[in-house]
This record gives sequence, C-alpha cells and structure tokens, in this order.
Amino acid sequence: MKMEKEKANDLTPERVVQILKKKGTEVDLEEAEAILEFVKKIAHIAVNQYLRGKL
Repeated sequence: MKMEKEKANDLTPERVVQILKKKGTEVDLEEAEAILEFVKKIAHIAVNQYLRGKL
C-alpha cells in the first residue's frame, strides 16, 4: 500500500507543466522532462554533499 501511495506522489512531466503553468510559466512536455531531470540531479548532488558534511 505504501508503495502505491509513493507512486501516486511521483513528480511527472505532466505535473511539472501544471505546476509551472499555475505560476505563469508555459513549458511543453519535453521542456518539463528536462527540468525534472535537472532538478533530480541537483537534489541528488545536494543530498550527497550533505551526507558528506560539505553543505
């Protein structure tokens, strides 16, 4: 059950388009995918730096 809930909360390119549109920024799905990939990379880097005590 927990896994299903996590999947429901996944950030999809479609959701990124919706969120940005609410904030006044129009992007297409391809741009949303690139944004999502970038944000995930930045989050990964931030977590790694934090865990290594560099942040």
